[in-house]
Amino acid sequence: MTVIEFKDFKWHYFEREEHDLQGVNLKIKKGEFVGLLGPSGSGKTAFCYSIMGVVPHLSQGRVKGGKVIIDGLDTQDSSIGELSSRVGIIMQSPKSQLTGAGLTIEEEVAFGLENTGVPRSEMGKRIKSVLKRVGLYELRKRSPFEVSGGQMQKVGIASVLVLEPKILILDEPTGYLDPGGTEAVFSLVKKLNNQGKTIIIVTHKLEYLARYADRIILFNNGRVVRDGSPQEILSDTKLLKRNKIDPLPVTLLGEALKKKRKWKQELPITVKEAVEGLRKVVK
Repeated sequence: MTVIEFKDFKWHYFEREEHDLQGVNLKIKKGEFVGLLGPSGSGKTAFCYSIMGVVPHLSQGRVKGGKVIIDGLDTQDSSIGELSSRVGIIMQSPKSQLTGAGLTIEEEVAFGLENTGVPRSEMGKRIKSVLKRVGLYELRKRSPFEVSGGQMQKVGIASVLVLEPKILILDEPTGYLDPGGTEAVFSLVKKLNNQGKTIIIVTHKLEYLARYADRIILFNNGRVVRDGSPQEILSDTKLLKRNKIDPLPVTLLGEALKKKRKWKQELPITVKEAVEGLRKVVK
């Protein structure tokens, strides 16, 4: 089932000479885990804003053609409120997402529900369920500002999840996190994906896309340059370099060995694949 569809969508920001999205055509199915790659200014953010309805309703620009359909709703004919019931977003900075409306984690998570008129009895059930899903239930009485960066990001995720969107957009959600926090967030997001959530994540951490994503969409100059599996995209070092993305070290290692005719299989995109390949090389 298709939950996101771009039909030759063109968007132009008023302060820029070129369209920020130039005829994007693609579909995303329910339950996909999609990674977005591309250099700064490539169109990734405009793409995400188009899914949320920020484009065209709140951004300074205009639609030059085409349409975006989100779970059956045309974004040009639907309000931000209608779309927000289907789409949730997690931003880069954990602190920037916290409202400070409550003294505890559970009060912070409750804030969105209070603003949507959810009955108290239903609120309690949802908050308990979502805090258990993200592993924060035991910390529910703690201040959201007094936990680790990874846990703070989980508070942000819980605050979105409690509103029950079908689609989660994550914009560089681990940019400020250490490796432990990054792993915890990606692991949680994959768990949510396995439970049926459609995931769209913007990140420069290729090693995590290699392990967790089903599909990668590469943007540049407002266009989709390539759309394929992690293996197809991340093993193409020339493609990545042309689009100002540094290939994974394990892939470059495999490529170097392939030039010496010592690497026979597909180029590795994970450490596990590299280790397995090296075992064959040294036999």
